[in-house]
Amino acid sequence: MARSRLLKDVPPLRFGEGHDCTLLACVAIATNTEYDWVMGVSGAAFTTTIDGATWDPLAAAPLDDGTLSRAAHAAGRKPDVVGPPFDDEMKALVLDRVAESIDTKIPALVRGIAGPPEYGLIVGYDDEGPSFHARTFFDKTDKPARVDWSAFSDAAHGLLAFLDPAPQLERAALAHEGLREAGRTAPETEKALGSWLAGVRDDARWADTKHAGSGAFADHVMRTLHVDKRRAAARFLRGARSLFANAPGGDLLRAAESYGYSADAAAKVGAGPFDPSVAMRFLDPGHRRAWAKALEVIIGHEREAQAALASAEGAMK
Repeated sequence: MARSRLLKDVPPLRFGEGHDCTLLACVAIATNTEYDWVMGVSGAAFTTTIDGATWDPLAAAPLDDGTLSRAAHAAGRKPDVVGPPFDDEMKALVLDRVAESIDTKIPALVRGIAGPPEYGLIVGYDDEGPSFHARTFFDKTDKPARVDWSAFSDAAHGLLAFLDPAPQLERAALAHEGLREAGRTAPETEKALGSWLAGVRDDARWADTKHAGSGAFADHVMRTLHVDKRRAAARFLRGARSLFANAPGGDLLRAAESYGYSADAAAKVGAGPFDPSVAMRFLDPGHRRAWAKALEVIIGHEREAQAALASAEGAMK
């Protein structure tokens, strides 16, 4: 007897609506966990990453295995990652696992199933074919994309992560893990922000109009992700304050305030959906100088936030 099922309560996924880190957004949706909590506990809310050489926009997105594991951990889950290509025996096992995940309403994450190697969700299946229904951030309509086995080609296009049950720590312990991760990644984040600023100031990088256009797109993606991350960081820290004593709680509020200022400074330059006018503005040296000044301000807010988090961490020991 043929099996088929579709989770109709999983909403369409869209960039520029405040949940722009695809891996973390998909974990939050799949596990019915607050996005800000997953962002904070995983540490993704506090990071900045950049490909200083090519400005590949994908480099700014937290998509690594460590982030996946920490995000799942924040939701009381552990990832079981299965990567294509699949032989016939493995296809049967994967289809059964997809059916199980749909039946339990914890849909599997899938990477690059319909476009760039960002994450989406497998929200349905039909064993006739078989075929799968996926929600991705690149869907052209509000309906899930329908794909078959040909979409599962390699680790960047079709990798699956099933979210299995795992022991759940107390919220204070989980929040503390996120703060430690923020401290661990602080030097890399500061270096990335410095590289970003240097790239914006490098007029030679923008002399070639073709490459400048792609660079403007990458910069806009990085800025949009920065706004999303730091607003999530601020909300996470305000919520986490109640989990700790007064001394670290005050430091968490100061860090939240600084991260909020960092997000606001980037948002003023522009974030959200990209359009050609964004690239045209970025070709103007005056616009880039203004953005460089804003980045200097952002770096100052980031240092204040990191100092406050370090103080909070010290008060917890």
